[in-house]
Amino acid sequence: MQHKYADMLLEIENAKSLTYYAAWACREGIPEATQAASMAKAYSTEMVCRVAAEGIQVHGGIGFTWDHDMHLYFKRAQSSRFTFGDARWHRDRVAVTLEMA
Repeated sequence: MQHKYADMLLEIENAKSLTYYAAWACREGIPEATQAASMAKAYSTEMVCRVAAEGIQVHGGIGFTWDHDMHLYFKRAQSSRFTFGDARWHRDRVAVTLEMA
């Protein structure tokens, strides 16, 4: 269980770092700001779905009942996947900015 918790924490911290960098780049007017924002969105979208699913697994059967809020986090993660573009769209956008596509 500790490894599962550590992996979830690592993914959350990575997403926070990408998001903080993207916010800083936008505020400072850095030319790569759109690329940083797309990278943060693509990673964070997939991360929140993985972490929410792991949270359900960690809590067992109670994780998907009305007695615990974990099911709300899972449903919110699934519904927010396509808000502001899905991860694939943002990865394609990053590839275009890197002139790979």
